[in-house]
Amino acid sequence: MKINEHRLASWLLSGAVLLALLVYGRPLLVPLVFSLITWAVLNALTAFLHRRLKFPEWTAWFTAFVLIGAALYFGAIVLANETAAVVARAPFYMDKLAHLWAPRLPFAKYFPTLDFETIMKNASVASVVARAAAGFGNSVSELLLVAIFVGFLLAEQQYLPVKLAKIQDGASEAESKKIIHEMGVQIRSYLGVCTFLSMVMALACYILLVVLGVDFAGFWALVMFLLTYIPTVGALGVLLPAVMAMAQFESLRPVIIIVVVLGLFHFVLTNIVETIMLGRTMNLSPFAIIISLTFWGLVWGIAGLFLAVPLTGAIAIASTHIDGMGWVAEAIAGPPRGWRKVRRSARAG
Repeated sequence: MKINEHRLASWLLSGAVLLALLVYGRPLLVPLVFSLITWAVLNALTAFLHRRLKFPEWTAWFTAFVLIGAALYFGAIVLANETAAVVARAPFYMDKLAHLWAPRLPFAKYFPTLDFETIMKNASVASVVARAAAGFGNSVSELLLVAIFVGFLLAEQQYLPVKLAKIQDGASEAESKKIIHEMGVQIRSYLGVCTFLSMVMALACYILLVVLGVDFAGFWALVMFLLTYIPTVGALGVLLPAVMAMAQFESLRPVIIIVVVLGLFHFVLTNIVETIMLGRTMNLSPFAIIISLTFWGLVWGIAGLFLAVPLTGAIAIASTHIDGMGWVAEAIAGPPRGWRKVRRSARAG
């Protein structure tokens, strides 16, 4: 195996520059990526209303904006109200957990019991609240930036294929349209299926918690709705309402019910139903998805976890249309078609 030192050095330098751009360009890049996804969802929803439900075009656009705006507004209202209630009761439940588990921990007598009410009243918490407020302010500004980006994308979307064709040497407008179409179809399919499954997961979580009498069922259902978007890692979200039940009832019975029922439900939705609904639309390797979640999570934080799979799918499509980058698409792709037959033939041979 011969390594071209100049090419390797060029790749390493390019990778370092790209990584620096991703890290330091986060305030611009994250809203930009979210705006691209929102733009794709708006177009998909409008096309569905116009072509399938026969809405007039302007009515389809108006309905799409209203539906997405109403969903975001409802989610924000529920999250804000429920979060305030959870934060207000957090010291009480944390204190109960501390007293419940402290006697069972090894060497518990050597550690003082934590008084969470006192901790929450401590002056140092003010800085935490200030940082949280600053984070909320940043989120609002990012949402405004996303709205501005989406507006300009909608205004110029008819010219994008022509611009992309001019940027690419030797590329035709038809090829550029094909690239944009493939990316759009993949991202829209993935987000549509994930949104549907997240709604089902949230509804199941809410019903189960209400039946068991767990506090803040709406809040935990919304948390599960968001976490279901994150492959693999999102399954850990079932532990959060389980901890809530432990603090509230001081019993393992509701904890076991929540973990088993929601865990199985999440497994069936994300590993069986999602696979059936998406088919080969998001043909990505599970290992590539884990690496993508880790990388984008480290670079862009929580936003990176939500964007990891759509970004990886877009990279896979773009790589197939760039000379010399086909190996990237092959590396992150799932099992190729007919691999079982090839494997059987190799064994038989």
